[in-house]
Amino acid sequence: MKQFLITLLLVLLLSFSFVKQQTKAEDIREWNRFELTGIVKALKEKTYKANFTSKSIKEDELSILNTVIVSFDSIGRYTKSITLNPDNNKTSSTITKYTKAKNYESFHYSKDNVLRNKSIMKYVSDSLILEESFAPNGELLFSIRVEKQNDRFSKVTLVNGDKIDSHFYYYTDDKFINNIVTVNKNKDTISHIKYKYVAFDKNGNWTKRLSKNYFNKNDIGKLEVREISY
Repeated sequence: MKQFLITLLLVLLLSFSFVKQQTKAEDIREWNRFELTGIVKALKEKTYKANFTSKSIKEDELSILNTVIVSFDSIGRYTKSITLNPDNNKTSSTITKYTKAKNYESFHYSKDNVLRNKSIMKYVSDSLILEESFAPNGELLFSIRVEKQNDRFSKVTLVNGDKIDSHFYYYTDDKFINNIVTVNKNKDTISHIKYKYVAFDKNGNWTKRLSKNYFNKNDIGKLEVREISY
């Protein structure tokens, strides 16, 4: 009986630890806007040119734009990413280091591993995150203010010198983005991107989606395809 109670206690402790890690991981990943649920080891995302209104899309006939490979640690925190061109050659990479709690620094490198800039992400509160980007010499390049509503990021304000862009995020349900509208300092709409989710895996994470910028006449649309490793 004593051994059974000890075993049960260990199981409960491990279960609590897993739930705590999962909650923390989901919160961090959402702010990184990967739209993932649960503990994920890696994410490989390919972006193709595609017709948003097409009824039939064949991936092997599409022109690939780039591939992004993202890695996470054991509790789901974003740790590094690599971007590849259509020829599978590296064009850039990012390494992330956590400094305190959920705060972290990201170091962005060129294809030749030369530091291009550094980003510092600060969690001010449960509903506000500040991000600052610095040049290698320490000069502030731009700052980003992320505001959260109803457990989802809803507004991202980018300040770059005198230029201010606000990105508004809208949802069709409590998990996935429906569309994004971007306005500048004068409240003029400069971009309107709509998303259509095509496929999901057994964990509820999306694996395919279409997107199109309706303010860009040359944009026929894009298809994003994701491989998720758990």
